[in-house]
Amino acid sequence: MKKSLLFSAIIIMFSCNLFAQDQLHRKIFPGPAKRVDLSRPQIPTGTKPYRAMVGQKRTMFNHSNSVWKWDTIFCYNTSSDDIPFQRVSRTYNSSGEVLSQLTERRQGSFSWDNVARETYTYDSAGNELTYFAEKWENNAWTYFLKEATVYNPNGDRVDWRREGWQSTFWAKWEHYSWHYIAPGLYDTVLIQIGQDSVWVNSALEIDTYDTNDYLINILTNTWTNNSWVFNQRKFYTCDSVGNHLTSLVQNWQNSAWVNFQQSVQTFDTASNRLSATLQNWQNNAWVNYFDWVFTYDPDGNMLLWLERDWSGNAWVNSDQYLYEYDGMNNMLSSTDQDWNSSSWQNIYREQYAYDSSGNSLTGKWLKWYNGNWHPDNGILTVFSDHQVDYDVWLSDLYRYSVIGDSVMVFTGPSPSQGQITLYPNPARSMVYVSAPTALTGKNGSLTLFDLRGQIILTKQVVNETTGIDISGLKPGVYFMRFSDNRMTRIMKLVKD
Repeated sequence: MKKSLLFSAIIIMFSCNLFAQDQLHRKIFPGPAKRVDLSRPQIPTGTKPYRAMVGQKRTMFNHSNSVWKWDTIFCYNTSSDDIPFQRVSRTYNSSGEVLSQLTERRQGSFSWDNVARETYTYDSAGNELTYFAEKWENNAWTYFLKEATVYNPNGDRVDWRREGWQSTFWAKWEHYSWHYIAPGLYDTVLIQIGQDSVWVNSALEIDTYDTNDYLINILTNTWTNNSWVFNQRKFYTCDSVGNHLTSLVQNWQNSAWVNFQQSVQTFDTASNRLSATLQNWQNNAWVNYFDWVFTYDPDGNMLLWLERDWSGNAWVNSDQYLYEYDGMNNMLSSTDQDWNSSSWQNIYREQYAYDSSGNSLTGKWLKWYNGNWHPDNGILTVFSDHQVDYDVWLSDLYRYSVIGDSVMVFTGPSPSQGQITLYPNPARSMVYVSAPTALTGKNGSLTLFDLRGQIILTKQVVNETTGIDISGLKPGVYFMRFSDNRMTRIMKLVKD
């Protein structure tokens, strides 16, 4: 666990960039909006993990057009025995988006006391517009945090603001604004912070891409004495599908660029990361720092995450994570081991059980001592439809159990007049485009193209719902264009 957070930061450096963090651990320099990692506080129990906030909704889908949704999670720690000490409850709209989330805890009795309440709103495409958080104090709800997001017609986030409640007023905290050169592809992001109730420049990121629209350079500037000053720059080389093979980070010091870190990665033909090596610049030479090795099963599930330190001119094992999966590619267990001189020593383990749709029903946190696994309090993940649910944060608990069979949410398309819907997104095999009957006909067509603008396929729209097989495409970002003689709509598609 201690090194995994560091590795996450390094991987972000490869895929977008390294970031400073504020007191709430939300990153100051976000990567491309479709990959931005932002976390939220679970009031007042701590900070939620970083989550990928995508420009357009990740619609969950199965053949019945419905998906399981948990409505209550009961949490137990090693002191509570079979009596839950915390519960988290949710409500949803008809499309499956979370409308509210309530966290409660037992305070020395069998009655539930409020802890936190979070509410969400969305636009017609399912993009999150507002987030509002409150905490329970002195037997009343008290404002805590609010966020607002604006999107362009392509569903790309162009403006995001966060404010925190300060006793009697909303204090401005952070403001991000993006400029796009193509759908899903931006070249600048401006970061501002609140100061005396106004937004003040803080940082400016400028991105450069190659002819394939792969990110190859990031220049960051800081606002100093009313002008922009160089801060850091990063260079990347990419393979033919956009994986970052090398990165070089330099800092601006004494009016010159100075080497700071560099890294190298390797990938297999399915773009699974096989290795990563990080070096620091010391005494005018590159010095090895950390090294990672990964292995996968035939389905692309990670089996091993091995980390090594550079010591005495050789790589020395540090820690590793071992993963197990069921036949549906659900992660059954994650085991953390540390290297102890000459052998691996078990430390912690997470265990999960699932229903047939990939929703976690139970989770357990275990610690190894006296030659066996024993209950302990830690951090557990909730999975929904094979995906991590980043909006719930379960910490300091031994196990959880989920209640959700009463909540079955329709997630197929129900477009309004003039609305085009693409689902599921992301997808692995089939995707569907749904258009109201009034928009379909002999003049309607669908065009799928990649980030370079190369057309992959075209298809005539003759029915309200049109299916397209994308199983043969490489994982990555694509765009689906619907057009007829009255309108054109471009939608971003992520191929898993």
